[in-house]
Amino acid sequence: MNNLIIGDTSQLSYYFPNNYLKISSRNINFDLLKTTTYDTIYLLFAEQRTFLDEDLSFFLETNFDYTIKVIDELKNIANRIVIYSTSELWNNVEGCIQIGNEYNYNFTPYIKSKEVLCNFINENRKDYDKVKIIYPFNFNSVYRRDGFLFGKIYDSIINNKKITVGNIDFYRDITHPKIIVDNSITATTDTIIGSGELISVKKFITDLFEVHNKNVNDYISFTPENILGNKRKNYFSCKQYSTYETLLNLSIKDIYEYKIS
Repeated sequence: MNNLIIGDTSQLSYYFPNNYLKISSRNINFDLLKTTTYDTIYLLFAEQRTFLDEDLSFFLETNFDYTIKVIDELKNIANRIVIYSTSELWNNVEGCIQIGNEYNYNFTPYIKSKEVLCNFINENRKDYDKVKIIYPFNFNSVYRRDGFLFGKIYDSIINNKKITVGNIDFYRDITHPKIIVDNSITATTDTIIGSGELISVKKFITDLFEVHNKNVNDYISFTPENILGNKRKNYFSCKQYSTYETLLNLSIKDIYEYKIS
């Protein structure tokens, strides 16, 4: 069966099978797409716009209005449509989270726009029964953009750049895009995908540098500022989808393959 990726610049797009059709989310030719039927259509666009300093209407335009438009245009030619929300909808919860837990988060316009989308889908399941919502925890790769912490980290390791970041001595459930993609492909229900444990961000970054024979303190200057403006409690996926070693090894592989390419 055919599979379609909409959003070819997303981090996730690089980890889907090569035989999946990948297109931009801009200027979609719906009439052309409707000449084919698809097993699954994955909507990946707007993934890296998380912390833009914009108001709610800006995020709703893409994360709700445009997303619903694309779903409505294509839902009759697909067996399944996978959309991506965010685990941030539970960032004010202490402990593990799972589907069925009530949303509880510290407000940002981005997260609110995702809540509006998810609530609409869930309240109208009769019309959107083909839609599966993936709630990923934070995932990072060499394709993460510069404005993000790990965009800077990978750039530093790959290009031997000295950088300045804020405090990284905290714990998060963090994962890798390949873990998100692999479990998106097999998901039959709405799913929260994370590592299933709290990982020391400081240790992970230090290990990434050390495995490349670099001392993190030679490349990173630290400020006491909080690099993540949105407050979070220590929450994580109730289900474990990967180990720390898997995360580290996939990240090392990313860097190696990016360098040789």
